[in-house]
Amino acid sequence: MWLLTVPVLALVGCAGTPIDFDAARQVKEGMTTAELQSYMGRPYSVVSRQDKEVWIWSRANGFTGSHSSISFIVKDGVVVGVPKIPDSFK
Repeated sequence: MWLLTVPVLALVGCAGTPIDFDAARQVKEGMTTAELQSYMGRPYSVVSRQDKEVWIWSRANGFTGSHSSISFIVKDGVVVGVPKIPDSFK
């Protein structure tokens, strides 16, 4: 029973997609969505907003209550909005 409980608790404790802020700093406007995914992996969510999409990576830890997210703006398959990521984000 104990061997099954530990993996289940690990899965319940974290939700979302991993975020690598160092990789996110490499994303630039003008990149294709394929290039964006090569740096960031598959997004947690894609939301349509007027003529653009917001590609979102989000991670939450149920044990610590911590949450982090990052999003990029995409239009016609090209990155058109990149957030400023502080150096302190690891």
